[in-house]
Amino acid sequence: MTTRRLMMQATVALAAVAAATFTTGSAQAQKRGGEIVMAQQAQPPTIDGMTTTAQATRNISLHIWEMIVTRDENANVIGDLATAWTISPDGLTYTFTLREARFHNGKMMTSADAKASLERYAKVGGSPFMRPVKEMTTPDPRTLVITLSNPVPGFLEQLSSPRAPAVVIPAEEAGKAANQIENIGTGPYRFVEFRPDSHVKLARFDGYIQNTQGTGRDGFGGKKTAWVDTITIRFVPEGGARTAGLQSGEFQVLEQMPTPTAKRLANDRTITTHEMMPWAFQVFIFNAAQAPTNNPKVRQAIQAAIDPEEVMAISTDGSYRLLHGWQYPGTPYFQGDLGKENYNQKNAAKAKALLAEAGYKGEELLILTDSSFKNHNDTAITIGEQLKAIGMKVNVRVVDWPTALSSTTKKEGWNAWPLMMGIEPYEGPYNVVSFFAGPNARMQVQDPVIDAANQTLTTALGLAERQAAFGQFQKQMMEQAFVIKVGEVGIFQATRANVKGYKPYRIPRLWDVWVE
Repeated sequence: MTTRRLMMQATVALAAVAAATFTTGSAQAQKRGGEIVMAQQAQPPTIDGMTTTAQATRNISLHIWEMIVTRDENANVIGDLATAWTISPDGLTYTFTLREARFHNGKMMTSADAKASLERYAKVGGSPFMRPVKEMTTPDPRTLVITLSNPVPGFLEQLSSPRAPAVVIPAEEAGKAANQIENIGTGPYRFVEFRPDSHVKLARFDGYIQNTQGTGRDGFGGKKTAWVDTITIRFVPEGGARTAGLQSGEFQVLEQMPTPTAKRLANDRTITTHEMMPWAFQVFIFNAAQAPTNNPKVRQAIQAAIDPEEVMAISTDGSYRLLHGWQYPGTPYFQGDLGKENYNQKNAAKAKALLAEAGYKGEELLILTDSSFKNHNDTAITIGEQLKAIGMKVNVRVVDWPTALSSTTKKEGWNAWPLMMGIEPYEGPYNVVSFFAGPNARMQVQDPVIDAANQTLTTALGLAERQAAFGQFQKQMMEQAFVIKVGEVGIFQATRANVKGYKPYRIPRLWDVWVE
C-alpha cells in the first residue's frame, strides 16, 4: 500500500470512531462497546413481559420489546411504535400510524403484528384493558384501527401502562400461550439467554431502528441508543451482596440500594448514587366500617395529629418528600393546592377536640402492619406513638405480608393499615381512584362522592371534566379522612462511577448509557 492510501484509510477509521463515540453538541464522549452487569433483587417469574406485573420482568422486557404508545419522563402518554394517533369524536375509534421498526429476527414490523399482539394480550395479558375492544383492523401495513364497544377515556393510559406492558411481538408468535413465545422484539437489545437462579443476558441489536421523533431518552420512549455490547442482569436477593458487588466492580448497576447504604457511600468516588423521587405514595388507610374509625371525627382527629415529617423520615431513612396531592406535579391531573389545609397539620389541640366531639372513650385502635416491608412497619409504629400522645389507645399488630393483604379486604379485625402505593400513582388517576371506589373500596365503605368521581373519570370524554372529577375525589378523601397520604417515598439506584448517561426511572434504563 502507498503512504497516501494508508493515510486515507486512517482518516476514514478515525472518522468512524468519532461518529461512534461522540454526539454532536454533547459535553460527554459516548463510547460504544463493553458490558454492563446489573444486579436486581428478584428473579423474573417469566420473560414474557405482557403476562406479568412483576418489576423483575419489567426491568428486562422493556429493553427487548416496545409498545404502540408508552410514557414519557413525567408519565404522560407518548408514541413508541406509533408516530401519531387520532380519536373519533364519539371516543370509540382510535387510529394509530406506526413507524418503521425491525424485529430481532430481521422481519419488518407491520400493523398486522401490532393487531396480533393485542389479540394475544386480550387472552394472556396482565391487565383487563382490552375488554372494551370491539374490533381491530389494519387498513394498510402502517395503520392500526381499534374500535371500542363503549367510550373509555383512559384507554390510551391503559394501553401505555408499563405495569404489564402491551408489547408488540411478531404475529407468528401471537398464537402461543403464556410463557411459550420466542423472545423477539423491536427494542434496542435482543434476548440471548435466561438461566434461572442466575441471570438474563441481552445483546445490542445492531439492526435497531430508532424513533426519529425523539431527540433522546424520554421515559420508556424517545430516541433510544444502545451503546454497550451486552447487558447481564443478575439475580441477587441479598442487599449486602449487591452493594459489595458494586464496590468491587463485579456489578456496574444496582436496581435498588438501601437508603442508608446510599448515604454512607455518597462520598465514594467509585460509585454514583441516583435518587428516584418520587417512587411511591406512603398512605395510611382507615377501615371506615369498624369502630372507632367508622366515625369521621375520629379519622379527622388522627389526620390532625399526625406529623408526616417524622413518619417519613423514620420509615424511609430520609428519602422522601412531603406533598399532599394524589397525583404527581407535572401530570395532567395534579390538583395544585386543593385540600392542602388538611395535610401536615401537626395540631394536637385540634386532634383532642375532635376526639372529644366524637365521643371517643379510649377504644382500642388496631393498626395492622406487616413484617416484610420496613417502611410499612415503621409507619405503623411511628403513627401509633403519635396517637398515644393525644390519648388514644393503640395496638400495632405485625403479621406477614400475605396475611396483612388478605385481612385488610375484610370489614372487621383492623382499624388502620399503612401501604406503599407504587406504580398506581405513576400510571395516572384511574388505578388510584378505583382502589377506593365501588363495593371493594379499600376503606371498606362505599362513598357516593368518590363513586361519582370514578364514574365521571372513566366515562367523560372531556379532559377538563375528568380533571374536575379527580379533584372531587381528592377533596372528599381529605375532608372525610378515609385515607391519609403521609408523603412520597424515593428510592436509590446506583452505578459505578464510570457508567455514564444513567438517569433513574421506574426501571433501570440501560439504553443511552455507556461505560468509560
